[in-house]
Amino acid sequence: MKRTLLALAVFGLAATGLHAQESNPNMLVWCGLDYSKVKMIGTTDFAQPSQIFPGMLVAWNGLFMKEMLPELEKMASSVGTDLAAVEASNEKAKGDQIERDDGTRAEKVDPTHIKESDIADMVHSYKLKHDKGIGLVFIMDRLVKAQETGCLYVVFFDISSRKVLRSERLCEQAGGMGFRNYWFRPVKNAIKKLPKMYKDVKAKA
Repeated sequence: MKRTLLALAVFGLAATGLHAQESNPNMLVWCGLDYSKVKMIGTTDFAQPSQIFPGMLVAWNGLFMKEMLPELEKMASSVGTDLAAVEASNEKAKGDQIERDDGTRAEKVDPTHIKESDIADMVHSYKLKHDKGIGLVFIMDRLVKAQETGCLYVVFFDISSRKVLRSERLCEQAGGMGFRNYWFRPVKNAIKKLPKMYKDVKAKA
């Protein structure tokens, strides 16, 4: 497991180096998948917390860099990455964020424990190497096994002022072979909705 984590960390650093560019106000800067406030809810999944925290959080971020970053590059003319702040946040995530409970969609999917003020505070706290551009982070809300659903906040923010430009909660279907792919599917589904959201943010920026 330690070798896997090291390999993923090396990959992440290499990818960051490849895609990082000099800051400019028109750049879209990918900041990562932030799991620091995520809830993982279910009685039939999330059975091995030590394998999830931090290993799977690293794996999901590495998978994004490999599979989803090219989608951002299709969407924006200039793309950079700045992952260290979210990586540091994810290291604080713990197994007590798992809730061994099932329930209805109204009970487990529809509510959120993350407030707008939480999102603003998280964005403000990120220590980024870029000082300008539009930041993009996915703040993971909840993974709910009984409803096979993952909820997340797509957050665009102005890097220089840390003003949140747009924050939208999406709940997307999970699915796929294996734990990693199954819970990465909501992220992949959310990506499909980004082009219009990004266009709206650019128009208002």
